[in-house]
Order: sequence, then C-alpha cells, then structure tokens
Amino acid sequence: MHLIDSLKGRRLRHIGELTADEVNGLLDLAQWFRDHKRDRKYLQLCAGLTQGLLFVYESTRTRMGFETAMNELGGGSMYMPANLAMTNKGETWADTARAYNRMVHLATLRLWDQAHVDEMAAQLEIPLINACTPQDHTTQVLAQLLTMRQSHGHLKGLNVVYVGMTRGVVHSLMRVCPLMGMNLTTACPAAYTFDPIVLADARNRVEAAGTSLNLTHNLREAVKTADVIEGGVLLRSKLAGEKLPEEQRVIVQEFQVNRDLMQIAKRGCTFQHSGPIFRGYEMTDDILDDPKSLVWEEAENAKWVKKALIASMLQA
Repeated sequence: MHLIDSLKGRRLRHIGELTADEVNGLLDLAQWFRDHKRDRKYLQLCAGLTQGLLFVYESTRTRMGFETAMNELGGGSMYMPANLAMTNKGETWADTARAYNRMVHLATLRLWDQAHVDEMAAQLEIPLINACTPQDHTTQVLAQLLTMRQSHGHLKGLNVVYVGMTRGVVHSLMRVCPLMGMNLTTACPAAYTFDPIVLADARNRVEAAGTSLNLTHNLREAVKTADVIEGGVLLRSKLAGEKLPEEQRVIVQEFQVNRDLMQIAKRGCTFQHSGPIFRGYEMTDDILDDPKSLVWEEAENAKWVKKALIASMLQA
C-alpha cells in the first residue's frame, strides 16, 4: 500500500492538475483498498480528522462514497447543503474557505460553478477535492478508469465513447484520456455545448499525446470502434429539476444504449455509466441489468478512488 506523496495537502481543483504518474498511483492505491477490504491496518489513518462536504445539489453515490471512505479511514464527515450555508445569504466563497480552514481538515466541494471552487482554493490552507462542477468530476472519472483497467487489463490505446450531456464527467474525460494514451469520442446531443476552456485544453493535450478526440452527434457510428461505452445523464432536467429549453431538442432514442446498439459496437465492448440511473432514458433495462454490465462496478470503484485520494491528501 503506497500513498501518493505528491498529493499530500493538495488543493485539487480539477483532474487536469494530476500527472499520469499520480493517476496511475491513485488507481493502484484504490485497487489495493478494494483488494484488502478486510485489512484493518489502516483504519485509523485519518483518526481525529474531519472532512467538510459542501454540496449545492443532491447526491447519492458521491456523498455516500466520500462519507464511507472517510469513515473507513477513521475520520468523520460534516455534510452541509449549500442552501443552508451563508453563501446562500451572500457570504463570499473566499470567506467560507477561511471558516473551513479553522473548522475541518479537508474541503470536499460539489458546486455549480468552477469559479467558486477556484475562489475557495485560493484561500484554503487545507486540502481540497472537487466533488463535481459542470467542468469537472475527478473522482467519478478516476473510477471509470479503474473499471476500464479492471475489465480490459490496460488503459493505453482504448477507444472510449462517451454518450450523455456535456457536464463534469465528459469534461474530465476530455482532459484525462490523452494523458493516459486513450482515444475519446463524444456522442452528445447537438443541443448541448462543451466548456470552451476545457475543450481547448483537451485539444492541446491530444496533440501533445498523439491520441484522438472526436466530437459527434451520431452514436451509432461512434460505437463501431468502441472498446468502452461510458454513459452519462442525458436530460439535464433530471439533475436540475426543471425542464430546460435545450433538452426539448434531444431525441432520447438516438442516444440510448440498448441491445441493438451493443450489437453494432466492437466485439468485447463494455458498458459503464456514472449515474444517477434513469431507466428508459440513457439505457434499457436489459443493458443495465445484464451480468456483464459494469455500472455497479464503477459505482463501487468510486468509493475506493475517494479513499485513495483522501488517504494521500491527509497523510501524516
């Protein structure tokens, strides 16, 4: 079991701040934690330490993963919905960060705006983990990489197809795939656009790595050479709770992973999904419930990745 020393005390604003060695180290450590679930040697690694979770919107997997990971390391967590925090009344994110410095040992942030993460990071003296913004979802994408490595035996050279809306997951994939020697195709509805800063960064990374990044709206064409199909939420209203104008132009059936689509895909192609799960939208029941589905493997792996990240950041 090897902690990643370069992550000690880090304020990780997005996945693009990780090196290839750090990504591989986190995947190795997460795998170690998964393989040694009953090993009690490191139960007190974070004893007496508190994680402060500040979330602007609801979560199932992300919140459970962070809280259970911290608990299994001997520490505790404080969960605060942002609507109950004073930022909701006009206090600045910078001043919220100053309070966090005095109260907790790790800031785990799930915010609507990347700029708010950056504002807090500038004032934090404790480690920070971006637990999801529209521009990044570091821990979920690391869990995707771990699941791909487990199922395919390697990452370099894999052809990954992402299908879903253009939020944190795909933006993190765009940054990390070239770093790991992977090719990425995004099959997203034309109604959605990518963050221009992330897209420019991704294209620079692809050019430097000699990999490929293809943006398309044709899922059936995209999957013909796919080793992995990575699904994501297709309709933003499922997360935002309101019908958004752009999604009225989304034809769900054109972006749904079903048995017919998997038959078009490359032989041996695997299916993953970051969640939350909305049956009948992103995938059909028979795909989700297939014994070969890796959806729940990815969900579990996200906890081990979070545990690896927390342990490395808070190491003595």
